[in-house]
Amino acid sequence: MSRRYRTARAVLRYDDRYLLAVHSSFWARRERRWGLPGGGIERGEDPLSAVRRELHEELEVRPTHLTEIGAYFYKGDDHIIFGAESDHMIRDYDESELLDLRWFTLDELQQLDHQRKLHAGYELQAIRQFIALADH
Repeated sequence: MSRRYRTARAVLRYDDRYLLAVHSSFWARRERRWGLPGGGIERGEDPLSAVRRELHEELEVRPTHLTEIGAYFYKGDDHIIFGAESDHMIRDYDESELLDLRWFTLDELQQLDHQRKLHAGYELQAIRQFIALADH
């Protein structure tokens, strides 16, 4: 029996910066919170296909190589995270999917985490895990 995940998301790195987004589904919150790009896994879809589809829908990008970072638990569900290097600083996004998009340094991400401005709370941990995997 294979593990079921609710979402598939991606850590995208360009030089020493990491991409986070504010998803439109988070609009109801007073204070916007930053999360990893990606989204729901459709019925019958495998997680890798889901993250590729979501990155194309939200950002119009198709990373050539995605590395599985791991699963993270949030609000009663497992979420699978992948990582990829970006060959450019992505700036365009689908405004029906995302409200904002920005590149952050690790120091800035640590500040966001300390200020509780990361959506799920596992973003910084996933980024650190991607750094450890990518740098070995």
